[in-house]
Amino acid sequence: MQDLILKVEQWAADRNLIAGCQPIDQAMKLFSEAGELADNIGKGRDIKDDVGDVAVVLTIITKQLGKTLADVDAPQWAEGDNKTLVLKLQNSLTDFVECATFGGFSYGLCRRILNILNAIARNHKTTLEECLTVAYDDIKDRKGVMYNGVFVKSTDAAYNDVIKSIESNFV
Repeated sequence: MQDLILKVEQWAADRNLIAGCQPIDQAMKLFSEAGELADNIGKGRDIKDDVGDVAVVLTIITKQLGKTLADVDAPQWAEGDNKTLVLKLQNSLTDFVECATFGGFSYGLCRRILNILNAIARNHKTTLEECLTVAYDDIKDRKGVMYNGVFVKSTDAAYNDVIKSIESNFV
């Protein structure tokens, strides 16, 4: 798991996701990914990529704060049904983002979030590491640019307009 976290950190650094925006910018992405996870749990869909995506963004914010999730103790099992776990996840993510936004950091909160993600994964007969692997495999070749604190994928319909806007600032 630690090697995978380090790969995600390198991927994010290579795309300017760590230095190119603030934790509050990534927090918007974190809440979006957690919302997708909740939606797919509610609809009984596969959640591997969603769990992994939450872990990816958590990894990026943690790195922005000069820390690494690779230093967090291996996740244990939280208990509960998926709906209860999603509620706990949302509360923990809110606490994490509040700390990150105001200059704090807590490995304890990271551990709690990873424990919850691990339990959700287990309830779906998978592991957090497998979920992070699925998410990383999905993003590892992704190209794009940071623009106004948001990563715009090269496949996004607005990508060409963003590139033109960036280039016009250099003319």
